[in-house]
Amino acid sequence: MNGMLNKLFMIAAATVTLCASGAAMAQGHAYLNYMRSGTESHIFVQQTIEGEYGQYKTEGSAKDAAGNDVGVSGKQFWKGYGFGTTIGLELMKFVEFTAGHTFVNMRYKEDALESLAGSRLHAGVRFAFLSPVGNLEVGGGFQGSRLDYQKQLDNASFYGSGYYYGIGVNYFLSQRVSVVFDAKMTREHLDRSGGSSVVRSIDTDATLMGAGFRIWL
Repeated sequence: MNGMLNKLFMIAAATVTLCASGAAMAQGHAYLNYMRSGTESHIFVQQTIEGEYGQYKTEGSAKDAAGNDVGVSGKQFWKGYGFGTTIGLELMKFVEFTAGHTFVNMRYKEDALESLAGSRLHAGVRFAFLSPVGNLEVGGGFQGSRLDYQKQLDNASFYGSGYYYGIGVNYFLSQRVSVVFDAKMTREHLDRSGGSSVVRSIDTDATLMGAGFRIWL
């Protein structure tokens, strides 16, 4: 009986400690958020690591046994990661204009030798909704990519553009540093610009999950 009481007491103490810690963290963010000026603009630099996965629809052509061009199409599941840098301007603690660059590295799920790697530029706008436990950010924008495709001996370059939209959370650790977590949905069309590959174009439908930090200047 005493052992059970001791366990219940430990669980209760741990629960109270976690609640107090969470309340303290929320109070800290709320205080920092309140102290930031709403009349001045704020510039920030953000570093993020992202995991990306989604469905890629490919269109192309290949030679049959008689040497004729035959249409080739299919859907593939790709996954990978990216490292991004974003510069942003925040106005009135509500509107954020952003632009940035991401290094992209993708792999076809069924073939480790089939890859896409390159760079992606993006620009957009977000709206921040103040919260005592982390500011909610919702927005979207446009992106353009240059990706190098490789499958064994096939090599090609792809260029394209598309759009994205997403939602995230920004939590202030201090007036100069905050941590961010976000999720984005992207749609993009890529066309082959050179090289040798049966793939002529790629339409992407991907989801990105990221985490990182911001330095407020």
